This record gives sequence, C-alpha cells and structure tokens, in this order.
Amino acid sequence: MGFSVLFSNIAKFGLYGLGIAWIVTPIVIIFMWWFGTRVLKIDNKPLVITMSAATSVCGTSAAIATGAAAKAKKDDLSLAISISIIFTILMMVFEPMIIRWAGMNQLMGGALIGGTVDSTGAVVLAGNALGPEAEQAAVLVKSIQNILIGFIAFFVAIFFATRVDKTGTSKVGAGEIWTRFPKFIIGFFVASMVASFIFLPLCGGADVKAINGVLDQYKNWAFVLAFTSIGLDTNFKSLIKQMQGGKVLWLYVVGQVFNIALTLFAVWFLLSGVVFDVPVLDLYK
Repeated sequence: MGFSVLFSNIAKFGLYGLGIAWIVTPIVIIFMWWFGTRVLKIDNKPLVITMSAATSVCGTSAAIATGAAAKAKKDDLSLAISISIIFTILMMVFEPMIIRWAGMNQLMGGALIGGTVDSTGAVVLAGNALGPEAEQAAVLVKSIQNILIGFIAFFVAIFFATRVDKTGTSKVGAGEIWTRFPKFIIGFFVASMVASFIFLPLCGGADVKAINGVLDQYKNWAFVLAFTSIGLDTNFKSLIKQMQGGKVLWLYVVGQVFNIALTLFAVWFLLSGVVFDVPVLDLYK
C-alpha cells in the first residue's frame, strides 16, 4: 500500500488536499474520542480510538495500525472493521448519487468522497461513478490522507502509553512506545519514499502506475487473507455484547456525520472558488 502513496500527490493538489485531509482528520479523531469517552461513556478506550481512526482515515488499514498502538483486543478490531466495511459499502453506492443530486461539480464531489469514504478501493469506485475528474480528486485526497496513518499510530502509541494505560508515577520509556508502535508502518513509509523519490524520477508516472497495478493484486490477496483470519477468530456473540446497547454504532454514525459535515465545509471553503481559485487537475500527462 505504501508504494501507491506518492509524495508528489501533495504537490499536485497542494494546500487544497492538505487542508481537506490533514486538518479535518485530526479534528474528527479528537471529536470522536471526546464523544465516545465523555458523552457515550464507553469504557473500552482502545475500541473508541480504533473506531475513530477507521472512520476518519481509511477504514481497515487505520484500524489495524491504531488498534495495535492502543493494544486493542481482536474482538475490538473485528467490530471496528465490520462496522467500517458495512458503512463503506453503503457510502460507496449512495454518496455519489447524493452528490450528483445536489448538483456538486466533479472536483468538489470527488474531494468529498476522498475525505469521507473509508476504503481506498471504494474511493476509486465512488469517484469513478461521478466522472474522471472526480476520481482523480478522490484518489488524491485519500492518498494524502493515507500518509497520516503512521503519524496517527505513533501519537496514539504515545498517548495510550503515557496517559490512558499509565499506572503509578513512573515515567514511560521509549521501549514501551516502541512495543506499541505497529512496525509495518515503517515499511509503509519506506515503500512510499522509494516509490516517490527513486522509481518515479527514474521510471516515470506510467511505469509506477503499472507497478502499482501488479502490486495491488498481491495487496488485495493479503487483505483477503487478513479478513479471513479475523473472521475465523471472530465471535459474533461477543461482538453483540461489545456494541454496549448500540453505543458503538452511535459512535460511528455520529462521528461519520461530523466527518462528512466538516469535510464538506473544507471542500466548499477550498474548492468552490468563493475564497480561493479553483485548482485545475492536469494529471494525465
């Protein structure tokens, strides 16, 4: 997955993509953490932060990374992923229809999809349903947002080690933070840097896209195996108990509505042409 996240995407969409993906996402995570722990009073804090990251970043990948950093249980991860996948399918189908009904242009609609639909694959399909420009905008916003996975996992590891799970007055050492930090994030960043600063200058965008087309097949099979393993280890009776009378579902629904509203405002503010000039995506050359 890291190989498909190119730092050049930031340059292509500039501050527009950063404003939509990097400002909205942390705010949504903080809001969902506050809503889950303070308003809904959910005691399972690893589940709250895992659900928050899955909702605001990119679904399964963010859930796995954040769940590892917070030491979430397997059932917590299964529940967060299950809810994320169910609503991702619904949003992938209905969000483009609503955007088209509202009369939103492709650039704004695609950016909204990229910032709110959880799965990267679903973002591509939903954006494509609106048109080529929408697909490009959606992929750019989601790619820029995906870069946050490592940073979020790192800060969650620090926060849970020093605040949530800390016992006594002793200081938490770097070893505990390193233990919590999901190591695959390092591979994610290395692959992204290799693709961005070695393969892209040497081979060009077309060849990198072709390489990603091949790698996507292996990535999809890896996700299939991961989901199968999670499913085999999932106890649906336990998942129902974890819903805590529907509180976890409310956490996702309220968080996603807040995410959509805030992303919509950011998209309007940055891409409507009222405040800033509308960028032109020339990504086919």
